[in-house]
Amino acid sequence: MKIFGVECRVIDLSFKLHPGKEERRLEIRRFTYGAGEFMHDIDTMSHIGTHVECPSHYVDARYGKRGADLSKIPVEAFLGEAVLVDLSDKAAREPVTVKDLEDSGVQEGDIVLIGNSRFTGDDRPYISPEAARWLAETRVKMVGVDDSVHVEAPWNYESLDKMATHDNLLSNNIPLIERLTNLDKLRKRRFLFIGLPVNVEGLDAFPIRAIALEPLEGE
Repeated sequence: MKIFGVECRVIDLSFKLHPGKEERRLEIRRFTYGAGEFMHDIDTMSHIGTHVECPSHYVDARYGKRGADLSKIPVEAFLGEAVLVDLSDKAAREPVTVKDLEDSGVQEGDIVLIGNSRFTGDDRPYISPEAARWLAETRVKMVGVDDSVHVEAPWNYESLDKMATHDNLLSNNIPLIERLTNLDKLRKRRFLFIGLPVNVEGLDAFPIRAIALEPLEGE
């Protein structure tokens, strides 16, 4: 497609969801409205499919104070220049380090997408606490991962005080995207990312339609 006169590739980075077939609850019920047109009731969870998490997901429970919900995060946080941190050379259970982020060219204001490892389950690489702290101190705009990387060290999901990635990011108003897909289809290290949730007051998270736009100039 062409954007402001520039031809771009569009890569869909979000999962297609199937009502009644997902691991987490997703049901839709069709009904008629008005003159007879169709609408749907939707029964689901805020964390399903490719979704973005905001501070209220973690900060409220961890610190007993109000974190920003979806409606409090500026819309600019959900789109912008993005950089891919490719983990295709990572070994099983190896941490994502500060050096990995620096070598990928991560800088202030970036949306950072991490993934493309060769592993699943407990063998996935994970974001180290040091890397999570560096992302917060660098003041990136948003961080996203695909299913090939653990957000936390594998043994650190047991208690809120051990969840270093959630703490460093969400406590600093940096939204966190989980369950991205198709990162292996990206051709460029840098691209435009858009991943917008609905603007609903009180929600801690919501599914997004995540896309990458890669300019074709120079190819």
